[in-house]
Amino acid sequence: MVSIIIVNYRVEKELTVCISSILESKPKVKFEIIVVDNSSSDRLREDLRKISQIKYIRSKRNIGFGAGNNLGNKFASGKYLFFLNPDTIVKKSVVDVLYNFMDNNSSAGMIAPLLLDPSGNTYPNQGSNEYNLVSALVTESFINKLFPNNPISKNFFHKNWAKNETEEFDVVPGTAFMISKDLFEKIGMFDEKFFLYFEEYDLAKRIKELEYKNYIVPQAKVIHVWEASAKKRKDINNIFSQSRHYFFKKNYGALFASIVNIVSSIGKFEFILGFILGISVFLSLFRIRELMIFIGDQGWFYLSARDMLINGQIPLVGIASSHPWLHQGPFWTYLLASFLWIFHFNPVSGAYLTAFLGALSVLMMYLVGSALFSKRVGLLASLFYATSPLIIFYMRLPYHTSPIPFFVLIYIFFLNKVVQGKSIYLPMTLTLLSILYNFEIATSTLGVVLVGVLICKIIKKKILINKILNKKIVILSVIAFITPLLPMILYDVKNGFPQTLKFAAWSLYRSVSLFGDNPQQTFSINKIIIMFNFLFINFTKIIFVQSNLVSLIILLFLIGWVIYMRLKKKKAGSFSLVFLLVFIPLMLVIFNQVPSDAYLPIFFPTIILLLSAFIDFIMNKKAMFIPVSILIIILAAGNINFMLKNDFAFDKPSKLFTLDNRLQAVHQILDITGNRNYNLKGKGQGSQFESFTMNYEYLAWWLGHGPSTNNENLRIYVSESVKGIKIEEDNK
Repeated sequence: MVSIIIVNYRVEKELTVCISSILESKPKVKFEIIVVDNSSSDRLREDLRKISQIKYIRSKRNIGFGAGNNLGNKFASGKYLFFLNPDTIVKKSVVDVLYNFMDNNSSAGMIAPLLLDPSGNTYPNQGSNEYNLVSALVTESFINKLFPNNPISKNFFHKNWAKNETEEFDVVPGTAFMISKDLFEKIGMFDEKFFLYFEEYDLAKRIKELEYKNYIVPQAKVIHVWEASAKKRKDINNIFSQSRHYFFKKNYGALFASIVNIVSSIGKFEFILGFILGISVFLSLFRIRELMIFIGDQGWFYLSARDMLINGQIPLVGIASSHPWLHQGPFWTYLLASFLWIFHFNPVSGAYLTAFLGALSVLMMYLVGSALFSKRVGLLASLFYATSPLIIFYMRLPYHTSPIPFFVLIYIFFLNKVVQGKSIYLPMTLTLLSILYNFEIATSTLGVVLVGVLICKIIKKKILINKILNKKIVILSVIAFITPLLPMILYDVKNGFPQTLKFAAWSLYRSVSLFGDNPQQTFSINKIIIMFNFLFINFTKIIFVQSNLVSLIILLFLIGWVIYMRLKKKKAGSFSLVFLLVFIPLMLVIFNQVPSDAYLPIFFPTIILLLSAFIDFIMNKKAMFIPVSILIIILAAGNINFMLKNDFAFDKPSKLFTLDNRLQAVHQILDITGNRNYNLKGKGQGSQFESFTMNYEYLAWWLGHGPSTNNENLRIYVSESVKGIKIEEDNK
């Protein structure tokens, strides 16, 4: 007698078809059907009681596949057990073929039929060999997904098997297999710690250890719909991961399990992302000591961070902006100080910091792109970001504007949550705004987007105002917004509130003055044209620096797509948010009429996200997938080639005034001064700025003999021109 055991979980329709197929196959051998119901359906119980061959067993809860089968075994009367998934259809003679094989082969352990898909085609993978470390790492990872016909997978899954003769396997599918009741109980039945998945691997391993053999018999065929029950659960991926980890830990040890778990968690997208991250790190650190830009303003931050570490002088603000009464925030100094401390004040420390933040930004591009659009958009965004010449330039530039894209990406992530009506994320969104304000005052334009979106959502009643004005949210939001601004607020208290109240008043005045009589501040078409030219030049540096024409074509198509999306109102949520984060700050920057490089990092993430969403939109057209893929490769390869060929510089001065050249100049200064005290002065173009010589001052201090703050007889003058750096000595 054969006991056919089926565990049901919310697949009554498939179960009915399965049972009907068994009855219609009319096995010659005596059989019984045992249905273990993990979903406890009263209607199913009543329907099954009408069929005499069926025993209905109701479990108290969803106890899992293995435990359900063990429960069924307790009520089984057969010599052999035929475990069968409910989403299967039994073809003619299956039960008899398997029964006869078992009766004629005393060494047989688990015997399985050949599995067919609903169209009647055989599944490519049926059984497998037993796992070892190599086969586990290959078959359970992205390697098998990307290269399914690799030699290890082919051998593991017996892919050369013709599927027309009986084949011995270490493991046969748990979908449908027959085993003697005595052997099943002898080996301890299913391990009930496996809720679902990998229980057949564990069972087969114990059978092999008793020197029984497992077979697939292709003369018996079963159609498998595949994972009908699993689709009912949202946590199925977690269940699979937990079962896999438990299987390898139980049978091969915790270290083995951990290695497999880490490698198997890497999918094809994550593998490609890892490759892109590698490109980003390489480009941001390649020849960094020689080619790193190190201007006077950077020197200001280095000296400030040095004094913070050595003298305990904690700065409350950063360097002065283009308006001397208004300063940047101190956060860049704080971050820089940590890396200077770690790397013993080496000037390259700052580049290590920006390269690290740059790599995190590439990762965040993937995460934000995936969250807002899709994994493919996230991957495209990370690739474009990691190979953009201008973005890489900033990754290699230890300056207060370089961390901005990283924090903008986090801001977008939390702002998206707020837009979805999750007001609990509002405090974190405000924290990010305050942090960004510390790095660059112009990032306050992003706050306009937050305010505008909230007002719009409240008016449309998509966000309830009582959720925003919830006492807990309000208190947390105030604390979250003020905390990162505390150093600047302390500075303001002592200096007449230039960073807060005066800045707010100035911003209002600046807006009104656009329409006034002052020619220096009023709206000007010529200034707007200059701004557009400035923005297009930098758009080219972001997208494809080697060709203005290619960049212009991409820009025009991108603008056309944006207009199309706005008119059609497609993907309103994610698309509209990214569009607003580009459009509103861009308009504010344009009408400010000041072409400043400090504004650019604000737009890096949003421009790349828009471009990636546009490229993804085109790639969805089958005819365009290959041409667009080729274009992507050309853009990335062309940009990398430009950066390596031009030493990551866009102009001659960037090549002339690298860290290496400045160190050579400082060595010349120290050769002249010897052990004498000296003053360091600037001369010529640019020397009118206070920070002109601060980079040289830091390097001289780092090399052991910095300039004196007293009035000395020996003065060293530094001048910079298209010919390079010139050092002159003057003795009183």
